[in-house]
Amino acid sequence: MSHEEISALQNRVANYDDQHALEKLYLYFYPRLYRFGKSLVKAAEIAEELVEDVFIRLWEKRAGLADVRNLKVYLYVAVRNRALNYLDWKSKDIIAYFEAYPCDAASSNDSPDHLLITREMSARISQAVETLPPKCKIIFKLVREEGLKYREVADILGISSRTVDNQMTIALKKIASAITLYTVPAH
Repeated sequence: MSHEEISALQNRVANYDDQHALEKLYLYFYPRLYRFGKSLVKAAEIAEELVEDVFIRLWEKRAGLADVRNLKVYLYVAVRNRALNYLDWKSKDIIAYFEAYPCDAASSNDSPDHLLITREMSARISQAVETLPPKCKIIFKLVREEGLKYREVADILGISSRTVDNQMTIALKKIASAITLYTVPAH
């Protein structure tokens, strides 16, 4: 869904009390927000409730929705805040609560040899991601797996865009190093 489509739905909810538009936003954002919430609270049922609470609150406060500039960031921040409240985490250090979730496997229409190599490479990449420092790992996952922009990640985590950029550089170097070690034949 494009930014323009999201903004149009947001406008319909804010200005016309359009429940159908809210439902479309919910269906689009739910899987991402659920994964993010689950990574924070480490409990599927609680993550479901967090996201549902955020959308209920969004509907209740829909008139103020017209003032929200970036709904995606707004929703991630709302889920983060709900999760932090649930955890009663005073320092707001969400990194300790980030739980890994598996990357998608290769497509099923590849040859068996290609699938094996792709699975091995994917496993190697996943392993490299799991060894990243916690802050670096959450930033990498939000950018690469959730498709968020550096500025959005910075806003969600309350850090600078420069920090996001630096952490992504660290992550990519470590992952590239792990892949290089994997692909270089032993002599």
